[in-house]
Amino acid sequence: MKKHKSTFKKELSSLYSENEIDILFKLLIEAIKEQSYTSLNINEVDFCETEEETFYHYINQLKQQIPIQYVTGNAHFYDSEFKVNSDVLIPRPETEELVYLIIKDQKGKDISVLDIGTGSGCIAISLKKNLNSALVSALDISGNALKIAKENAIINNVAIDFFEDDALKLQSDNYPKYDVIVSNPPYIANSEKAVMDRLVTKNEPHVALFVADDEALIFYDKIADFALNNLNEGGVLYFEINQNLAKETKVLIESKGFNVLLIKDLNDNYRIIKAQLLG
Repeated sequence: MKKHKSTFKKELSSLYSENEIDILFKLLIEAIKEQSYTSLNINEVDFCETEEETFYHYINQLKQQIPIQYVTGNAHFYDSEFKVNSDVLIPRPETEELVYLIIKDQKGKDISVLDIGTGSGCIAISLKKNLNSALVSALDISGNALKIAKENAIINNVAIDFFEDDALKLQSDNYPKYDVIVSNPPYIANSEKAVMDRLVTKNEPHVALFVADDEALIFYDKIADFALNNLNEGGVLYFEINQNLAKETKVLIESKGFNVLLIKDLNDNYRIIKAQLLG
């Protein structure tokens, strides 16, 4: 395995830092061996012919600056494993904080949940796994994303109702009322692409990331309108937000009659909104 580590480092040293290479190597070995890196005696690990081919195939993909999660087809999120490909966003740690907040708030309650723009299904599935009695539904505009989300629900052994629909054109009459509506919608302005990591802009689905500069809050606007009609009394609307537009997002949702709480993530950035109707 020392030979493989040396090869891996040599092939990727021009693209990644030494620390990044160490992390990528561990993730790659875990994917090939389908075991945690810590459970392996790395000095005794060897590859069969098929694993050897996979190893070099993965290296070639990493050299093309494809994210490791898309290379292995797997991402870890909130103590679960999720299948991912270029049709869905790679789940982020900030989104784990959103899930944690909802679970903390709703634990022990019999609730109904709608996840708008579900992508890989990571939010909806994680909520269902940790709020066992919850009735969870999820929607996305992308049929390809929904295919992945449905596979992830099966992998994680949970029942979710999935719908294909456009978050900007939701018809309230087509949906029941929910106790919780949650969304991590597209919120990055097109003008921000230039300063973003190329691994993101090159590989991840733009429809799930970007909005026009002059419509930066359009998803929050439309989803909040939907929530006005489709939240039960005492229901809660949760959003992951653009930290650069936190105050503007808060003002927008407050203007619709919600009591809005801005919440910071572990990096001290405003990344979450929790909103309830006044009255």
